[in-house]
Amino acid sequence: MSKQMQAAVLEGSHKITIHSLPQPTATSADEVVAQVRHVGLCRTDFQLSARGEDKGLVMGHEVVCQIPGDSGYYALNNEVSCGQCSYCQQGFSSHCENLWELGINAPGGYAQWLLTPRRQLYPLTFSNPVLGTLVEPLSCAIHAEQRLQTIVPMLTTTKELVVFIVGGGISGALLSYLVSQWSSSPKLLLHDIAETEFPWMEALDIERITEPPEQAVHLSIECSGSSGGRQTAFRAVRKGGAVCLYGVPNKQASLPISADELFQRELIVLTSFAGATDTTVKTAIKHIHNNELFFSRLIGRIIPLQGLPKALTEWSPIHGTRTVMDTSI
Repeated sequence: MSKQMQAAVLEGSHKITIHSLPQPTATSADEVVAQVRHVGLCRTDFQLSARGEDKGLVMGHEVVCQIPGDSGYYALNNEVSCGQCSYCQQGFSSHCENLWELGINAPGGYAQWLLTPRRQLYPLTFSNPVLGTLVEPLSCAIHAEQRLQTIVPMLTTTKELVVFIVGGGISGALLSYLVSQWSSSPKLLLHDIAETEFPWMEALDIERITEPPEQAVHLSIECSGSSGGRQTAFRAVRKGGAVCLYGVPNKQASLPISADELFQRELIVLTSFAGATDTTVKTAIKHIHNNELFFSRLIGRIIPLQGLPKALTEWSPIHGTRTVMDTSI
């Protein structure tokens, strides 16, 4: 009889149930069955839960785990690419033609055990292993920041670069941190419709504004994924500027600007989708290791596995922080 484990299983729209499932077993030498310790609750999981289309899925992709017999902790890169298709060969593994993602379209970390290729696990040396749940979202933010770096030289030649962050959630926090590290020392502005304070702001030189500017900033980074956020981002950017769409839009979303206005204002539109590669994961780990104090501000509530059904269907994280599931409580 196979060993059993507890797991949170998606059963329909806004319906998640804790089940006893068979513990996975490795079937090849390059696989490992890792013991899940901590998992971050991503808004993508909430969206998957709301749709409820992937019945039977065990979600959870921001995973910290341990390998039996090893005392260390590991962060998971949940994007398993083939390494052979044209996208992989060109370094765009997030667009792999054969991509499978643990926690998205394959069993993930909202369980006590996780089956993964060994190469997807990266060792951590943080004083607090919970910070490893930020490795995956920070990797994605690094991918966006790398894309932004390619257009920044086009945005201004004489004035101080003004960067406008729309949305103060985890995405806004991570991109604000990365932009604050630029050697150009840009002026950072933040707007969020929530009136609450964000625990990470005081650690960065960033100004929170209540009224969005009008055609005044060089670069808008939209992190909320909302239609209002997109409108604000486009309205704020000056002629010759750029808008980065980073927040995940719904499938029916459209741009709040006409092709003619894009043309007349000579705007650059940049998007960034996922991007957890070997390089970005290693860079994310280095960032967190070098500034644990800042990243610790982004950890919010800690909940047990049994708390997932409520947390993923009644989305209410502490603003600007990541809720984390801990299998030990």
